[in-house]
Amino acid sequence: MRWLKFIALFLFLIILFCVAAFVYLSSPINANSDEKIEFTVKAGESTRDVATTLENQKIIKNAFAFYIYLKVTKGIILPGLYEVSPSMSSSDIAQEIASGKFKTVKITIPEGWRVTQMADYFTEKNLDKVTDFKAKAEQYEGYLFPDTYVVKKDITTEDLITEMRDNYKKKTADLKITPETIILASIVEREAKTDEERYQIAAVYSNRLKIGMKMEADPTVQYAKGDWKAPTVEDYHSVISPYNTYLNEGLPPGPICNPGLASIKAAAAPGQNDYIFFFHAKGEIFYSKTLEEHRAKVKQEF
Repeated sequence: MRWLKFIALFLFLIILFCVAAFVYLSSPINANSDEKIEFTVKAGESTRDVATTLENQKIIKNAFAFYIYLKVTKGIILPGLYEVSPSMSSSDIAQEIASGKFKTVKITIPEGWRVTQMADYFTEKNLDKVTDFKAKAEQYEGYLFPDTYVVKKDITTEDLITEMRDNYKKKTADLKITPETIILASIVEREAKTDEERYQIAAVYSNRLKIGMKMEADPTVQYAKGDWKAPTVEDYHSVISPYNTYLNEGLPPGPICNPGLASIKAAAAPGQNDYIFFFHAKGEIFYSKTLEEHRAKVKQEF
């Protein structure tokens, strides 16, 4: 009987040792660490592979202990990009990668940005998989809705474009718009400073189009040049592009930026006026019905 007690004690000590070892190996590798590490769980990756990668990146102490923990608790892993830390225990990390709460980035696209500006911005926000945005999004200029988005850090170019286009469709679902509406809205977006101005400026350009007058919109020259710097008088005639409305009649061939909802609404239902000229000066906007009136106001204000 004595040897049975000895064996029982021996087994108890082994179990106690294993439990202590497991607790130790599952504890944080560095409880005082403030380091944040991006950790990717790839689609189709096994639990054992994830555990090994965590150990190799010095996020956990022991891959086997982590693997056993997941098996015992029937933990799951979801693919995505997570932010973890050596100060997290194995159980904390397991809960994180089973949560589906992928690391996200908040991005804000102002009204009136063109695709090239968005591409630069996404680079600044370290959206690593959005490296070819300009090339793939240029065809959707005007239809990438400016808004605030919360996206996964590892979002792809295609998924980001889809999300922005879907948002555009949702926001404009109740409006009667055409491709020409969005082109006009994009010009209005770059010209107007207030919502009231949007409707009046949309009316001015609509009036010009109705009488066969060139739009002569500065933002179209800026778009053709590739920046939003104020164009010079020389630019009006030297910038050769189908987008230059000083040289070409009618609307440009496509939108020059991505307008917000207010500009789209204004372009869809312009205000009613008889003006064919306008300009901004000293924080105000001045409208005119004739060239002579326009020139007189410009001379007075400048």
